[in-house]
Amino acid sequence: MRRTVIILLAMVLPAGALSTIAWDEAEDHVGEEVVVRGRVVDIHCSPLSCLLAFEPSFNRFTAVVQAKRFDTFPPDRIEQQFGGKRVQVHGTVVLNDKKPEIVVDSADDLKLTLAERRQENDPTRAQTEVLDRLAAVLEQVTALTERMAATQERMETLLASMEQRQTVLAAVAQPPPPPPPDPGLGEPQARPAYEALRTIKRGMLRADVARLIGEPQYIEYGAEGWATWYYGFGRSVSFDSRGRAQAMVGFPTP
Repeated sequence: MRRTVIILLAMVLPAGALSTIAWDEAEDHVGEEVVVRGRVVDIHCSPLSCLLAFEPSFNRFTAVVQAKRFDTFPPDRIEQQFGGKRVQVHGTVVLNDKKPEIVVDSADDLKLTLAERRQENDPTRAQTEVLDRLAAVLEQVTALTERMAATQERMETLLASMEQRQTVLAAVAQPPPPPPPDPGLGEPQARPAYEALRTIKRGMLRADVARLIGEPQYIEYGAEGWATWYYGFGRSVSFDSRGRAQAMVGFPTP
């Protein structure tokens, strides 16, 4: 019984089963007969051969279909059959110009993987996968949009807070404007003696004017150091930059 099982296994299992490797491992199996799997990302055909590359630069592993095999693999159909698809390449890995390649000798040496064939035979599944990928992308876009909206809301809140703070700082830094002078209204100071009013003359210092008729109700500062003191009953005295009286309004003549 045991001998029968061994004989059956020997008949079913092929002798020396080939190793299946990824395309980027081919350079480690030079001289070995293997099955290489990967996705064809680019194809270049010339009158001599067609190169199927598994990375864009054509500097690593390639599958080569020589011109003598164009009857099996027509160049105008290679792109349609294998471009962008997952394939398996059977053959011996050799070095050509320091890069690994397999020269395709028969139709069985270059074909789509089983999963790729199933996908081509089931278009509904392929469409479902595409829709799933689109749905995933849409979810990512939606999440990004929500994050951008939240960021914009935080920025608007921050800007509003900064504007409010700037308004408060400006209000603190800038004193309120003085009330416009109206010497004819309001509560005037005690009316000085008539004789004291007559003593106010041009050239008097501020201290002398204050001593004679008192402190003003309101002081208005002008350019180049000028200032005007306002009193009740429409009286005012203007001083130059040296602090000397230069103009009087509402005072009796001496």
